[in-house]
Amino acid sequence: MTIPRQLGPRTGPRTALPDYSRSAATVERMVSNLDHAPRRRSGARPGAVRTLLPRAATRDTVLRAVVAVLWLGTALLIAVGLVVLWASVEDGHAPGIALLLVMLMLGASLVLVGVLGVRFALVALGTARSCVEISEEGLHVVGAFRSRTVPWPRIRAVESRVVHPVHWLTAALRLDDGSRVLMPAFDRHIWTYSEPAGQDIRALRVELHRQQKASARFF
Repeated sequence: MTIPRQLGPRTGPRTALPDYSRSAATVERMVSNLDHAPRRRSGARPGAVRTLLPRAATRDTVLRAVVAVLWLGTALLIAVGLVVLWASVEDGHAPGIALLLVMLMLGASLVLVGVLGVRFALVALGTARSCVEISEEGLHVVGAFRSRTVPWPRIRAVESRVVHPVHWLTAALRLDDGSRVLMPAFDRHIWTYSEPAGQDIRALRVELHRQQKASARFF
């Protein structure tokens, strides 16, 4: 069987296939390589070799945005309830113990629900914007509000189970000074907590290992 080297129309853009030897080439390996081909985001920075995005960015953004709206809507209803209860107190009279306890519980619920709503709104924005760009110089990590370029020599490890108060379970780069750079592109849903690290995390670790070996040979 003749193995094609490229896929696509002759007159348009074509996808290059790996140059496997005839004895080692299989349809499964070729399809797998296509599935894990580098993903690029339009507008990626010049010099980026590969761009890693959330696995289901559109779905996750919509899901987290809907949850944020529900939490914030609930917080608004609680706030209205608090205002109504406060307005029900007669002028010149202090609220009774029972009413005061109800208002305190509603106030605590308002804070908790509001914080959750803001958290999901921030994570939804991060999912829509976040990515990790791989280049020969290092990793460019884009989050919800800012981005940061981390040179390869500063990276010591890629951690896939980092707990954060906003992102909850996510991934991060551990740097030579002990600090971490969070990668919101790898924020995980609660129902995926038990799953192993994905293909993109493994790709980052492979590239980090390659860069560390190259640096060791250089010195």
